[in-house]
Amino acid sequence: MIRNIYDAIYNNLIGGGAYIRIIKGCVFTILIFVLALCVAALLAAGLSFLRTSEKKGLKNLGIAVSFLTKATPLYLALLLWYYTFLGGMHRGGLLISVIVFGFYGGGHLADIISRAITKESVRRTAAVNRRARREFFSALLPFVTEQSLFEIKRLVCILLQMSSLAGLIGVKDLAQVMLDNGLRTQAPFFALFCAVIFYLLLQLLIEALFSYAGKRLTGEEEEA
Repeated sequence: MIRNIYDAIYNNLIGGGAYIRIIKGCVFTILIFVLALCVAALLAAGLSFLRTSEKKGLKNLGIAVSFLTKATPLYLALLLWYYTFLGGMHRGGLLISVIVFGFYGGGHLADIISRAITKESVRRTAAVNRRARREFFSALLPFVTEQSLFEIKRLVCILLQMSSLAGLIGVKDLAQVMLDNGLRTQAPFFALFCAVIFYLLLQLLIEALFSYAGKRLTGEEEEA
């Protein structure tokens, strides 16, 4: 039994250059995740600005774009973008993954921010709301972001989990690398179990970062 465990560890994590593929897979996973978060943050800032506008046309535009980005199934969105000219580009799958996951996260993040802004505006006078609108990106947006850390943390964790779908369009992220290793060594359960451990560790890191941010920004520790 000990010998079998050793063989599984060696064949899936070390032997045949497996560790090199795993390192590259980790890099791609983290790269997709971080870049998608950047895209989501920028998109959400713009959409929440539109959605909280007093002009009906801008507000409806923001709502419509948010709906499209968050409601399109990720599986179909990945394939849809893949079968454009982007799919044939060098690292096209990587770019598509960042776009799809970034748009998905941006649509949901816009929901969180817009809802927080609407709740905040109810507690303020019209004069204060007009001033907050003028200082939307410099003051109001950072403030409501601080007040919505728990909801944002949940979205970030979901986005990390969803990023494992990148293998559907040929991206050799960690999930796909570990699956390939498991099929090659005929031990897919062990390989995928190791991948799950990696994602769980990243989840714990996210929890720790948001807990630290909660203490520094709001003076309160974020709940799990």
